[in-house]
Amino acid sequence: MQFFASSDIGGTFTDTTVLDGAGVLTRYKSSTVPSDPVKGVLATFELAAADRGMSLDEFLGAMRLFSHGTTIATNSVLTRNGAKVGVIHTQGFGDTLFIMKAYKSTGLDEAARKNFRKLTKPAPFLDRTMIREVPERVDYKGDAILKLDEGAARAAVKSLIAEGAEAIAVSLLWSFKFPDHERRIKEIILEEAPDMFVTLSSDILPRLGEYARSQTAVLNAFLGPKVKRAMTSLDAAMRDAGLPREPLLMRSNGGVMAAGKAADEAVGILLSGPVGGVVGAQLVGRMVGSGNVISTDMGGTSFDVGLIVDGRPLIQRETFMERQPLAVPSVTVDTIGAGGGSIAFVENGRLRVGPESAGAVPGPVCYGAGGTEPTVTDADVVLGVVNPDNFLGGRMKLRADLARAAIEEKIAKPLGISVEEAASGIKRIVDSHMADLVRQATVHRGYDPRDFVLVAFGGAGPTHSYSYGADLGVKSVIVPRTASVLSAHGILISDLVVTKETSQSIISPPGSEEFSKFMKAEDINAIFEGLQADAMEELTAQGVPVETVKFERYVDMRFRPQIFDLSVDLQTFPLTAPDVDALVDHFIDSYEARFGTGSSFRTAGIDMSAFRLVAVSKLERIEQSGEVAVGDSIMVPTGTRPLYEAGEWHDAAIFDERAVKAGGVIVGPAIVELDDTTMVVGPTQQATVDRFLNIIIKTN
Repeated sequence: MQFFASSDIGGTFTDTTVLDGAGVLTRYKSSTVPSDPVKGVLATFELAAADRGMSLDEFLGAMRLFSHGTTIATNSVLTRNGAKVGVIHTQGFGDTLFIMKAYKSTGLDEAARKNFRKLTKPAPFLDRTMIREVPERVDYKGDAILKLDEGAARAAVKSLIAEGAEAIAVSLLWSFKFPDHERRIKEIILEEAPDMFVTLSSDILPRLGEYARSQTAVLNAFLGPKVKRAMTSLDAAMRDAGLPREPLLMRSNGGVMAAGKAADEAVGILLSGPVGGVVGAQLVGRMVGSGNVISTDMGGTSFDVGLIVDGRPLIQRETFMERQPLAVPSVTVDTIGAGGGSIAFVENGRLRVGPESAGAVPGPVCYGAGGTEPTVTDADVVLGVVNPDNFLGGRMKLRADLARAAIEEKIAKPLGISVEEAASGIKRIVDSHMADLVRQATVHRGYDPRDFVLVAFGGAGPTHSYSYGADLGVKSVIVPRTASVLSAHGILISDLVVTKETSQSIISPPGSEEFSKFMKAEDINAIFEGLQADAMEELTAQGVPVETVKFERYVDMRFRPQIFDLSVDLQTFPLTAPDVDALVDHFIDSYEARFGTGSSFRTAGIDMSAFRLVAVSKLERIEQSGEVAVGDSIMVPTGTRPLYEAGEWHDAAIFDERAVKAGGVIVGPAIVELDDTTMVVGPTQQATVDRFLNIIIKTN
């Protein structure tokens, strides 16, 4: 027997999926150990091994592939716990990271922007004393007009080492056009300190944009040493436990990479866990025949939203974390602090929920582990949604009495309402927060949520999706059988992905509609051929067969003199002159879809500013045998339970996971108790079960 496995190491739980040689998928969950995340992974593997009557060593020895997602980079940014970084800039440009394009409101939500004058700009990930400048200069064409002063460079390196630098970033002007100066400085660094972690801006982000390139290089240096230690520790621990091969790691771009390469591209794993959920939701969309999917992941700490449009996850060129722009291509994921562990409190006579979370330790009050602040999960217990005797399939008993007492003391009494009203208020507030984030992720990007299906997953997603899904008016809410571990499932089915990009300008001048005359097909083809060669060099070095690789190509385009780009995909390659004209039409259609009919201006002039190639290699794995033939569809409830909803108690039918059958119908109010999450069908709703055992709620 052979196995393929994946784990998503979250802030509260570690989720694992295992696919065996027969295509049968099983799922496991264990509490995350923040001080040693590998322990949570091995705990789930021990459960999987026990299910098969195997020892852990035997189980891991039969594993053909292990992929995982991690929050180590994210947590390092949020806590600012990384390496002491030094940076080397072109002389005269040492304040690049502190000027920050002069912006002070970047990365703030709408509410925070109203008071942005009271705020300061976010601090870079290094101290001003760790900045050095060296004489050198390259012009916009990539010509070196002032050679690198190697003596000054060596002095700068020695100075940073003396100051205790643990990593050094090098970011020089126009280095993506002429990287030789940066590469020579790296050689000097390694001559002076052979073990120093070094990031070159021309390697990590070979694109136009001095600030974004510098910021990304510095952040990669900030994260790299810690990520390297973590991946080395993970690899050693897994091999000691019996895993015969190197683990793979989920990347922000929707693919996986060898864990040993993660440190070199540490900024590329910042969305490692959440992106796995979007890939999993994409699979569920294919199962139900929908290319437009809203991915919603409600876990213990956060709520993540992603979009799949026409079968593909939305990719963003730039994202923000801690108000810092990161110009690394990644699957678009929007996040707020709304999860099962979100803490409810009364402030100035008003009930508020989140973003603070009780986390895994001590967790919600009902865990009985020392928590004292009421949370969303405590509210779900009080409302009758969650069965305290059957949490995690009965493996964990909850204290309903503690949850009720905490909500009564901290919420109900201060507000002068009943415990049930207080718990219901907590639930309504967190549900409205999540619905608002989905609107922000869809409507603000030009999409109507009513044109989408919504996939709900995470430990708490199925519990709340009947409410926020109906609020949004989506076509349907889908809860997959693997809902509580869908991020891990998405990681399991992810392929090896390499992204290469470059900044070059190909322009059609104002007043002309002869686009292919100025934006020549052969020039565009040559750029992509160069990117393809770079991608294949990286993939073949990892032993990837050439014939398994497929390519996607994108061009960032804009009307002149606008400064914001829109990424469009090439429908064919190589291009001919008519294909270039068709590409421009595609750009204009995409522009008007985003900004409104008539918003484009064909004769304004069009600028192709950046070119991106995505190389995808499918990894060897067994296909999941998920289909279940529709037969006897009668579903028998195990009983009823009081459910507080919309201000009154209802008798909700209770269904066990094993009672869920393909073709079955569930009439609300009803509760489906899966082994690792709880799903609710509202009093006015009805759900059906498809052949993949996805439970589909018709919200209208």
